[in-house]
Amino acid sequence: MNVLFLATWYPYPPDNGSRLRSYYLLQGLAHKHRVTLIALYDADQTPADSSPLHEWCQRVIALPRRAYVPNRLRALTAFLSSRPRYLVDTFDPSVQDTITRECAGERFDVVIANQLSMAAYAAALPPRIRIFDEVEVGIFQDAFLNARGLARGRNALTWHKFSRYLRQLAAQFMALTVVSEQERTRLGEVGVDGERVHVVPNGVDCAAAQSDPRDPEPFTLIYNGAVTYHANLDAVRFMVNDILPLVRAVEPRARLKITGRADQVAQNELSRDNVVLFTGYVDDIRAVVRSSAICVVPLRVGGGTRLKILEAMSLGVPVVATRKGAEGLGLTDKVHLLLADTPQEFATAVLALLQNADLCERLSHAARERVCQEFDWREIQGRFDRVLQSVSA
Repeated sequence: MNVLFLATWYPYPPDNGSRLRSYYLLQGLAHKHRVTLIALYDADQTPADSSPLHEWCQRVIALPRRAYVPNRLRALTAFLSSRPRYLVDTFDPSVQDTITRECAGERFDVVIANQLSMAAYAAALPPRIRIFDEVEVGIFQDAFLNARGLARGRNALTWHKFSRYLRQLAAQFMALTVVSEQERTRLGEVGVDGERVHVVPNGVDCAAAQSDPRDPEPFTLIYNGAVTYHANLDAVRFMVNDILPLVRAVEPRARLKITGRADQVAQNELSRDNVVLFTGYVDDIRAVVRSSAICVVPLRVGGGTRLKILEAMSLGVPVVATRKGAEGLGLTDKVHLLLADTPQEFATAVLALLQNADLCERLSHAARERVCQEFDWREIQGRFDRVLQSVSA
């Protein structure tokens, strides 16, 4: 088949969840199909001509992303729009023109639009087979459910607008993919026909993860997620302010590493000398995670497949997570990881792993086996291709 893939994030280097997904889906598609990629890149990115994308794809078109500026006039007037504000503010006519021209100049059998932004562009194309990949509802729903006071009323209006728009947008696609059963359920609650929704989770490259031995630094906890994303920032605040002091009261040698980009405000608020350390952006996050004693995932909001957990488990690192943090993975408490929601429960679980090497080994072995059975990218690539084949048939 001749496939047009629209990626919200230019997928190289594959250094965050969305880029990883597009990167590995493109790799799988290229084995069986002719693929053209159109992807948006950020101001701090320089799309490389030598990336594997150019080996896999017939054409790669990289376009600059228009950043969302909430106080820009267009964003403010979008309060009156039927579409979500950030979609109105970030819509770029030149991107739409490029996509439309490509479709006019070449006959594509299928258009795959990754995430909401690209789905909006794909929906404006003439009728054709379209797949909406990685539909996410949880993050918007959580913002409404967790809001209090005046913010709850404002978020309720945002949730209502988003739900209505998503129903209309979804109707333009023959198939939609979500990363977990929970997201499929949420789509049904919004009013999207469940028969067109397929679960295609995110994953890990198990072969690459197991290529190097593990030599963890004692008493080192890691949160592998950039705090520039609000759900990660909330999780790190919860960890640093409420959980870590309880851990260090028993084990004062414990310290926390936080990977990924972090603005100066977050570092000033959360950093503690030799206790909370920001690594900044690293080229290979696997090396940092592999060298840690425990991966902590105290997420309280957000949706999607928890790549943080899959990544750590594939590397043999034991995990402590909230139930929200492990949502959608189908993992069992005390078999694959330890689950804890309150600060005291979470601290107790962390200390149990710090003090019991046998428990760490048992959890790590069971978790790695489970992850590599169900969440290896090779399996997920095949699952995605079956969705593609079903809609094209």
